[in-house]
Amino acid sequence: MSRYTWILTRDSFIGNSSDAVGKLGPPGVADRERFDTVIIHGEHFRMLNRKGEPRYSGYIIGEFGGAEPLDEYGAENGCVHIEFERDGQWMSLESFKDSRTSCALDTTDPGND
Repeated sequence: MSRYTWILTRDSFIGNSSDAVGKLGPPGVADRERFDTVIIHGEHFRMLNRKGEPRYSGYIIGEFGGAEPLDEYGAENGCVHIEFERDGQWMSLESFKDSRTSCALDTTDPGND
């Protein structure tokens, strides 16, 4: 099984008829996570073009650094940034990585004050 799987679920410019919708990564890997699992349990991301406009959005799950969809698909299709959604707000890749690190390091038990 691949260490991570991503899927594009929206093309903001062309819409659902886009060939990008349903695109899976990483490319060339046959043994990926099921697409419904990725959408239900994955992290929501969007890739932006040079004007800062959202172009593609989707989900990623597994052991990932965050830039994989951008590196493997978005950059060759006009995207230059990737953002992740957390609590209804979009955040940069760097902020997303920081939030994942802080969550992993937080071992406090809120019931034991």
